[in-house]
Amino acid sequence: MEHFGSLVTLAAIPYFIGFLALCFWWRWWLLVPAGLVAAVLAKVEFASVNASDGAGAAFGIILVIFAMIGAASGFVASGVVLIGRTTRLQALRAIYVLPAVFILGFGSYFAVTWTQQKIREARYAPPSAACLDNLHPARIADVAIAIPVAPGIFLYGDGMSEDHYTLWSNPDARAFCSEADGGNATLKSVVFTLDGYPSRREIQTSRPFCSRPHPEYPWAEMACHLIPTDVIPDKPVQMTVSVKAPGFDPSVREREAMLKNQAIVASDGLRTHRSQNDIYLQRPDGYFARCHEHRSKSQPWLSCTATEELSEKLAISYDFRSTTELFITQSAAVAAHARAIFNSLKP
Repeated sequence: MEHFGSLVTLAAIPYFIGFLALCFWWRWWLLVPAGLVAAVLAKVEFASVNASDGAGAAFGIILVIFAMIGAASGFVASGVVLIGRTTRLQALRAIYVLPAVFILGFGSYFAVTWTQQKIREARYAPPSAACLDNLHPARIADVAIAIPVAPGIFLYGDGMSEDHYTLWSNPDARAFCSEADGGNATLKSVVFTLDGYPSRREIQTSRPFCSRPHPEYPWAEMACHLIPTDVIPDKPVQMTVSVKAPGFDPSVREREAMLKNQAIVASDGLRTHRSQNDIYLQRPDGYFARCHEHRSKSQPWLSCTATEELSEKLAISYDFRSTTELFITQSAAVAAHARAIFNSLKP
């Protein structure tokens, strides 16, 4: 409350000066040029103050904004008085108009700010307990799934590209719960991001989902706890299941790119194909992944991506960490866990 009172006191002086500068121009041929000049000056001054930095920048912006609001209110007051003189309406006499516009103009900033704050609070308010705690039915291709509101889950709807749901976002979570509980959630992609930046992870893990263990989900621990960059987990760090076009092989382009390069065959049968910045690793059974070598102490592993057919209508793609020494056994474990992650959503 004390802070609000200080802001009102600070704002009143520039507002009064701006109002006083334009509230007594009671001729149209004077008011219009004066208003244009005031608008140009306000634009120049606001741009100058907004481009500055330092401790006084915020103070200067507040002064300029309220001076602009005051000038605009003064302009409106003069216009209303002129209309009153033209129409001879007693209610639009200056003695009534000036105090009324002065008060309304000064209060408009606080009214708009308060309204915006309430709209923002409503938009980002937490979803209901039912939305956060329950499973929500959806379909992807011909597969029925039940999705919890958990961190790391990103969904693409079956509509336009903007039809998506980031389940750690309150507005998106509410929208998805409404869509799913109404029986209308048809998806074209389900994405699990099980690795991420600490700043984003803190927002995600504040969900009630992470306040209790979930043994039914093989991905829950990774979703709720950031994976250290020096760890090579036997689960994917990101996994996507998506609807594929009929008869389309999701790995055909990668396979063609791999086979254009001669392979180096290790003693355990691992084949390595190098293509510019990419490394393709292929097991003796034909499974392969495209990998990237970071050559960094903080990332002492390969970032690999593999894409496979999950069914006639679905493809699964997953990112994981590995090394050439671990790849044969590591990739098999990751592939099994990637499928288990998706299967955990089936009712």
